[in-house]
Amino acid sequence: MHLTPWPDPLPAGIEVYRLDFDLTIEATAARRVLTSDERAKADRFARTADRVRFTSTRSALRNLLAGRVGCEPVEVPLAASLHGKPFIERAGGNAPQFNVSHSGSHALIALGDARTVTEIGIDIEACKANVDVEAISSLAFTTRECGEVRNAADRLHALYTRWVGKEAVLKAIGVGVAKHLKTIGIRPGANGQFALECAVPEWTNFQAAALRAPIGYAAALAWRAKEETT
Repeated sequence: MHLTPWPDPLPAGIEVYRLDFDLTIEATAARRVLTSDERAKADRFARTADRVRFTSTRSALRNLLAGRVGCEPVEVPLAASLHGKPFIERAGGNAPQFNVSHSGSHALIALGDARTVTEIGIDIEACKANVDVEAISSLAFTTRECGEVRNAADRLHALYTRWVGKEAVLKAIGVGVAKHLKTIGIRPGANGQFALECAVPEWTNFQAAALRAPIGYAAALAWRAKEETT
């Protein structure tokens, strides 16, 4: 397991870390900072690769949060919302925002300073060349997005760019991803920034951008900046 800070510039108050896995070797050392429930969950995965991804990502997250919360990694009080968005219990208003995603041999962990960021989401996906672009587009994308993907020179890139953008935004909002994929519209723009289209007024103040992912992957970050008070 190798954890590195994101090398590219990020919005104020946000940190991103990339985790690289060796999926053939059990993450034995990483288990030491997991709770008993988390170790039991890891043991329920039948495949070594799935155990490694879960164990390594949760261990790295706990180690990153521990210094910010002021406790041992295993003591970080992690919980999840109704739709599965993770958060820190009993940490007050200054608890860092965070989100994780893993796919293939990589994971991303996003941290947001509560003084400047109120919500954060991140997504990474391994780009599979044999996917049915038309079928996925019709299930997940708006009419405009379907047309853009259909007419793109690189349809696979267009598909995954929009997919990870949507996932990151919906994870930041904290709602069920599958149910709301067509509620959010993604329009890639300059410098990796996404223009967001949404009919839900409460969701219009989120921002999102593509991240420079490893070769063969797509990734995106979404966040909501804290409004300044006068």
